[in-house]
Amino acid sequence: MFRKLKKKINILLALGRYNYPTGAFLLMWPCFWGVLYNPNLKGDYLFTLFLLFMGSFIMRGAGCCINDFFDKDLDKKIKRTKNRPLAKNLLSYSDILYFVAFQLILGFLILINFNAKVIFFSFLIFPMVVIYPLFKRVTNFPQVILGLIFNWGVLIGFLTQNNQLNLGIIYLYLSGIFLTIAYDTIYAFQDLSDDKHVGVKSLAIYLEKKPRIIIFLIFCISFFFLNLSILEKKQSSFFETIILTLIVFFCYIIQYLNFKNKKSYKSIFDFSVYVGAVIAVVIFLHNYL
Repeated sequence: MFRKLKKKINILLALGRYNYPTGAFLLMWPCFWGVLYNPNLKGDYLFTLFLLFMGSFIMRGAGCCINDFFDKDLDKKIKRTKNRPLAKNLLSYSDILYFVAFQLILGFLILINFNAKVIFFSFLIFPMVVIYPLFKRVTNFPQVILGLIFNWGVLIGFLTQNNQLNLGIIYLYLSGIFLTIAYDTIYAFQDLSDDKHVGVKSLAIYLEKKPRIIIFLIFCISFFFLNLSILEKKQSSFFETIILTLIVFFCYIIQYLNFKNKKSYKSIFDFSVYVGAVIAVVIFLHNYL
């Protein structure tokens, strides 16, 4: 019985991608950017970062479960996803329901530690999380929707430290959106032939003939909005800001060149975790210029 339970737990953890935390970190970093953009140094913002760290892993897990529930039949036809637990019918509907409910309860217990605005904004994005898997069936731009969802944490993180949004944090949100569009489009290229075969839409398919220049432009737009965000704080000059953010642009160039040279699309996607960390450090350091 213990072996059976252990096996089911491992399957559930795989369903929530807890065995592959890249996506959780990519959800977490925008939350950290929002907190670090203008932290309340009199408050316990480190504890806030811990709560957002936990919440990112849990909510990403719940999101993966919802995604795989909708995509079960599609996943069976795609090489990369055919071994996912639901594609192989390893779990019952009740297993999925209980596991999603368990994660959402944990997420709610974390959420109630924050103020009313944070709670409101968190619930505001949740419907998009639920219906996100459907977008790939109707539009070539699901990566844009993912960018809107994954970077919502910028706004949530900021509101844990501040009473209202400002233009600088909106620029930072836009920077994150374009970064997500870039790395997730690159990730989608590994499924290009399978997606076309089963009728799944993506920006990778839309850009298939001339992807390199567009991907480079998307990275540049992300970098542009990052600099606008930092300049909006008026703590440094344009020259100082560019010097500070050059390391981010260097990371973007690495990702772009790897994509151009057709390196592993998955490894380029995974590298985005380190890019997110670099952006967090840049934002944090800017507070002390």
